Amino acid sequence: MISICIPVYNFDVTELVEMLLEQSSTINEEIEILVFDDRSNSFYKKRNALLTKYDTVSYLEFETNLGRSRIRNRLADFSVGSHLLFLDCDMIPNDRNFLRNYIEAKDLVPVICGGIAYGSKPFQQELLLRWKYGVAREAHNETYRQYKPYRSFTNGNFMVSKEVFNQIRYNEDIMGYGHENTLFALELKNRKIPILHINNPSLHLGIEPNYEFLAKSEQGIVSLVRLLTIAPNMRKELFSNIRILRFYQILRILGLKYPIRWFFRVFNPMIRRALCSAKPSLLLFDLYKVGLIARIYHRI
Repeated sequence: MISICIPVYNFDVTELVEMLLEQSSTINEEIEILVFDDRSNSFYKKRNALLTKYDTVSYLEFETNLGRSRIRNRLADFSVGSHLLFLDCDMIPNDRNFLRNYIEAKDLVPVICGGIAYGSKPFQQELLLRWKYGVAREAHNETYRQYKPYRSFTNGNFMVSKEVFNQIRYNEDIMGYGHENTLFALELKNRKIPILHINNPSLHLGIEPNYEFLAKSEQGIVSLVRLLTIAPNMRKELFSNIRILRFYQILRILGLKYPIRWFFRVFNPMIRRALCSAKPSLLLFDLYKVGLIARIYHRI
């Protein structure tokens, strides 16, 4: 059995689940779908609760927000399948054979990543930064991802054997947004558990407005700094595997740590306006995140 695990926060997943149910009717594999709501607002809870009419769907609402790591662990705890297919709530399969593609590959290796795709350039300026970042940094083909399989690992669309998942699980000390997938991938790497990247992307629908994406990115930097604190034994690997830390290390070696900190403090409002403009720069976005690291974590 395949357990499809969908953590939900303020998103309507009825279309996603109905598409998965339709695909499951054409394959020779039993599935269950678990939809766990991590304290969304009442509108989304009311919409997603309609999924309880399906026998193979288990819908559960939590009264408190568990966070990205704990909600995924709870999904795994409640699942009964031998393999877990994790899908973010703002994803939608990009292929009508999406489930079949995973099933055909599931016995090759313990972890399989399908990839992420993005639609055409949005007309709204307030969506450009997230879209541009996704296309440039996330939407890579399987050949590119397989070249550095652990660095390319993402939460949003992957299958893992339940046996392997239970060996690793998500680190529940990571409470905020971001980088729980980084630690998970490093655990896979350290245990020499192979990852296979295949061409089976999900389309990312949840493109946040610029200021919301900036806020999430700032939370991600805070989580990254916390990760350096709670996993000091992985510090070297984190610097090796995370692009923004490598970028920061280069600037620090060049003696630019304090100028970057000053630059961030003085020009922060102007940088944010530029990133939310019609032509956002990903290099400037990297400098923005580096400045935040320099500001909040002084030991590196």
